[in-house]
Amino acid sequence: MRPLARRAASLLSPRAHPPLVAVELGSGAGVEARFLAEQGFDVHGYDSDPSVGPAMARLARTLPIRHTTADLAQIDVLPAADLILSCATLPFVPRTAFSTVWSTVRDALRPGGVVAVDLFGDRDDWTSTDGTFLARAEVLALLDGLEIVELSEEEREGRSFAGPKHWHTYRVLARRP
Repeated sequence: MRPLARRAASLLSPRAHPPLVAVELGSGAGVEARFLAEQGFDVHGYDSDPSVGPAMARLARTLPIRHTTADLAQIDVLPAADLILSCATLPFVPRTAFSTVWSTVRDALRPGGVVAVDLFGDRDDWTSTDGTFLARAEVLALLDGLEIVELSEEEREGRSFAGPKHWHTYRVLARRP
C-alpha cells in the first residue's frame, strides 16, 4: 500500500456519505483499488497493461471495483469522482498528451474531491524518455484553482527497475473547492 493512497483516503470519509467514487489511474494489480474499495469507495481502475485485467476481475467479484484497460494518454473522459489517485503513473503519459489528460482529471473531480498524484520533476534521470517531467512552476500551474493540501518535492539517489537512478518527484494532494 502506497502512503499516497492512504493519505488521500484519509482526507475523505466515504463511510459517512456512501458511495463516494474513486478513480485510480495506473491501477496495476489492484493493491490501492482494493484498499479504497475496503474503505467504502466505488473504484474505477485504469491501466494500460492488459495482463492486470484478470487480477482486477477477481477483486471485482467481491468488491465494488470496475477495471478498464486503456492507454491513459487516450482517455478523454472519466467518471465523476471524489478521489482521483495516480501513484507514479501520470509521468509516463507523453508530454504531448499530458495537458489533455490533466484537463480530463480536473473535469472529473467533484467539488470537495481530492486529487492525489506523484509527478516527476525536471531533474529526474528519466527526463530524456517519452514522458512528462515538470518544473515546480509547472506543477503549481497544474494546481491553479485547487486547494493545495500537500505539495512535497524530493530529490534522492535510489534504484529503479533498470538500476541506480536520480529521482526528482513531487507528491501532490489537492482538493477542488
